[in-house]
Amino acid sequence: MAFAAVVARTSQNGLEYLVRDQGPTEWAMNAAVAARFENLREATRAAMRLPGALRAYAMPAEISAEA
Repeated sequence: MAFAAVVARTSQNGLEYLVRDQGPTEWAMNAAVAARFENLREATRAAMRLPGALRAYAMPAEISAEA
């Protein structure tokens, strides 16, 4: 099953995607390196577990033309 969702947040530079949520969180500007979740429910769950100041949310992952 393909991983269909990512966690993102907005910043002054645009969207940032969650790369790692275990330990210190890491964010990237490139969706290709984002941590992928099986579905929107799991991505929302990960977003809600982050500190509220981050205001992260789940969104569908972009599907590449190569898939």
